[in-house]
Amino acid sequence: MSVLDVTGADRTFRFGGVLSRICHGPIEIAAVLIAAAYVILAVGAPLLAPYDPNVQNLRATLASPSVQHWLGTDEYGRDLLSRLLFGARSSIMVGASVVALSSLIGGAFGILAGMRRGIVDTLVMRVSDVTMAFPQLVLALGFIAALGAGITSAIIALTAAYAPIFVRIVRSSVLVIRQEAYVEAARLIGVSPVRIALRHILPNAMGPILVQSAMTFAFAVLAESSLSFVGLGVPPPTASFGNIIAAGRDHVGDAPWIATSAGVGIVLLVLSLLLLADAFRDAIDPYQHRS
Repeated sequence: MSVLDVTGADRTFRFGGVLSRICHGPIEIAAVLIAAAYVILAVGAPLLAPYDPNVQNLRATLASPSVQHWLGTDEYGRDLLSRLLFGARSSIMVGASVVALSSLIGGAFGILAGMRRGIVDTLVMRVSDVTMAFPQLVLALGFIAALGAGITSAIIALTAAYAPIFVRIVRSSVLVIRQEAYVEAARLIGVSPVRIALRHILPNAMGPILVQSAMTFAFAVLAESSLSFVGLGVPPPTASFGNIIAAGRDHVGDAPWIATSAGVGIVLLVLSLLLLADAFRDAIDPYQHRS
């Protein structure tokens, strides 16, 4: 058995082991099921939606929930259930894209800053500090003002807003892990810095990254809904939770099901993701107890 096997092989993060410890209570199980249901509904929206979400039927405007339209229709007679399914698709697509890009970019710069230190570390962290000085949504609005409204601009803006968080989290993990005996042993036997980062640093930093990814997913869904609500996110007529609520705010009195159903959809999705983040944290650090 090699020196690396003796000193650090059993410390590597294992995703399967974490998943096996998540579903230890009814709340965690419910969160997993709700999040999985959203993903299934979003992926299968073209097959599951009873109507085309963008087709107007002016003879059925603001129709209340019925057998034909389970959740009613909006002011243009579009089936609300179909629009909510595609709205979940938009929100999950934006959230997943933001998480993937921000974790990839932020993780890369976090590892670089933690491994190199010196001027590289100082430069990366000062840029991160400046970016994090602005609220994420305000920073996203600034990027959208420069790039223009649209779903691509929203993804870029939210990625720029959340990537610095991953930079700080990954860098903090790297500063601890790089002092471990198995990393020192790898360095002494001549393993390249890139291989050390990919083989030992990154796998052992995956726990905090996973927790932050779930939280960022939830916050990105909220941010995308907020941007779409004011017309800067997913452009109409493409459905989004945010623009569905925006359309329903003028009909709260005569058609409350429009804004209510989209609001409930956002709440359930965000709540399930935050509960998953909490479950991931407990699974990764089982000795941490709430006060």
